Amino acid sequence: RTIASADWMGKLEEVKVSKESLNRLVMNYLVIEGYKDAAEQFQSESGTSPGIDLDSITDRMAIRNAVQDGAVGEAISRVNDLSPELLDQDPALQFR
Repeated sequence: RTIASADWMGKLEEVKVSKESLNRLVMNYLVIEGYKDAAEQFQSESGTSPGIDLDSITDRMAIRNAVQDGAVGEAISRVNDLSPELLDQDPALQFR
């Protein structure tokens, strides 16, 4: 079923999203994608808490990049440096 453009726009106008919810969504995106400086600036301007220590973003991005590059050993080493018990406690995180 295809929805007409006018119907879609009408539905969108009915949805009310609070500024706080939008700010949390933006902050979540910045953190997940590794935009540390932007997250810090956004926190300063909006007062939205990132929910994590922003200094950890650099480490998280290094782990993510290692995994994406296929450097599994490096990724495991970095994870173990940051949180030695993490891979032991959560078998779903094991690299295969």
